[in-house]
Amino acid sequence: MKISKELWISSIGVGLTTLIFCLIAGSFHLWMSGAAFIAASYYFGAGAPMKKVLNISVSFLLGIALGCFCLWIISFPHLGGVIPSALIFGFLTFLVLFLQGTVLKFAEVPAWLLAWGTTMLIITNITINSWPIFLIQLVVSMYLGVYLIIIGSNYFSKWVYRLFSNKKP
Repeated sequence: MKISKELWISSIGVGLTTLIFCLIAGSFHLWMSGAAFIAASYYFGAGAPMKKVLNISVSFLLGIALGCFCLWIISFPHLGGVIPSALIFGFLTFLVLFLQGTVLKFAEVPAWLLAWGTTMLIITNITINSWPIFLIQLVVSMYLGVYLIIIGSNYFSKWVYRLFSNKKP
């Protein structure tokens, strides 16, 4: 089996940047490493568009804010039931798509929804003792997933290609 040079370089780059991420996450007690991998997977799956990294980053913030808003809404006893919460989530999903199609054209709906879902998954399963620390850790984890793991591995690949170019002396 022949393994391409591109596969080797890409695999090594992602492996090294993931190693660096894990060292950072462990050192700073970022227990939400899964959020970084979710964000990195989304960005990689979207084709790693460098021209949309800011749009995706802002969309992650919008999703995190929406997740926190949803937790607040469903914490009211009469809104936490199946029917009321389904209506609320349905309306908010409509609103996300509508806003992106009208006044927030820069937003990336899949990134927005992904961050919303990730936030909801975390905050509905654990007790948050410090909201500022939680939010900082979530944002940092998601941004490290995109900026360190994916973009870092892209720069590593470019550096390796320049270092070992196939030019003859």
